[in-house]
Amino acid sequence: MKIEQTIMDLAERVGSLLEAETDTTDMECLIKKSRTVEIHLHTRSFNCTLEHDISFKNLQPDGTAINNADIFLLPEEVPVFTGALQQFRIALPTEFEQSIDSNPNIVCLRLVAEEPPEHFAARLAAALQTID
Repeated sequence: MKIEQTIMDLAERVGSLLEAETDTTDMECLIKKSRTVEIHLHTRSFNCTLEHDISFKNLQPDGTAINNADIFLLPEEVPVFTGALQQFRIALPTEFEQSIDSNPNIVCLRLVAEEPPEHFAARLAAALQTID
């Protein structure tokens, strides 16, 4: 029961940091965050709402967890966003992975980090602010 309460408390703090809704189970927290971007294709433009996939699971007694995020960016936003991740006041953890899937209009930046969920969420929130 204590772990469930801890996950719920963490979910509330993480949701607040990311200004997003959360959904928790007894072992995992899903964060619902979206943003709308304008995509330019040839002579046309359109707005697209992108749903980021952010979560943490496997909370450990030391407060660390496995944090995952699929963040959708415009190609020109990638260097600004990744620079903000690297320059954040809390250093990236040793257990950190980053990969990119892209097409000409949208980039999916996949992040995996083993660290306290609040650190992961604060870093993401700061990086997202740089592109908004």
